[in-house]
Amino acid sequence: MVLWQIKNKGGKYDFLKIMKQTSFVFICFSVFFVFLFASFDIGYSQQRDETEERYKEELRRLQKEIEMLKLKILETRKALKNFEDMILLGTLTGTKITVYYKNDLKTAEVQDISVVLDGFEVSRIKDEKKIKEAGAKEILIYDEAEAIPGKHVIDIVFTIKGEKIFKKAIRYDFDVERNIATVIKVRTQRIPTSKAEKIPEDIDILISSEKSKLISK
Repeated sequence: MVLWQIKNKGGKYDFLKIMKQTSFVFICFSVFFVFLFASFDIGYSQQRDETEERYKEELRRLQKEIEMLKLKILETRKALKNFEDMILLGTLTGTKITVYYKNDLKTAEVQDISVVLDGFEVSRIKDEKKIKEAGAKEILIYDEAEAIPGKHVIDIVFTIKGEKIFKKAIRYDFDVERNIATVIKVRTQRIPTSKAEKIPEDIDILISSEKSKLISK
């Protein structure tokens, strides 16, 4: 190497110059590696900080979702308790709700019937044989429902197969009176202006109610 080819006037190696040049090269390499490792350490620290921040953000999000879930559970428990009280008071005050269904559709196929009272599903009919009976006569889809006298809401939701499977529903508001039976009647039929029963717009749902005084429970 050139570094070692330095000689003094006597032909001997000038170790002082060699040491100076070696020291300079060593210092250059040292400075280079110091900057290299410093940059690596800074980059690693930044990456670690970003990862930690993402973790904290995800943790905050999960904690928020847990709190929301707790609130929903409390609300559901409260609603269930109110529903239980409603049934109990309904029993004590002698109320009754009965729902009948008749199907006048010719080609569309009713596959499922759900009865929802005040936000709670109280009946679900999936039995193909029973649903087919509704084509010939009224069938009972909910009976012996007891509720607090006052205003109530019932939703009847149908799953129907036409051109494709879709849902069709109707909501009905009604009053419950003490010692009075409420009979609700639901009917599905093709809309008169439709030529087929393929889409929801082809189907009509009719609903009505009758009241009668209960003689005995």
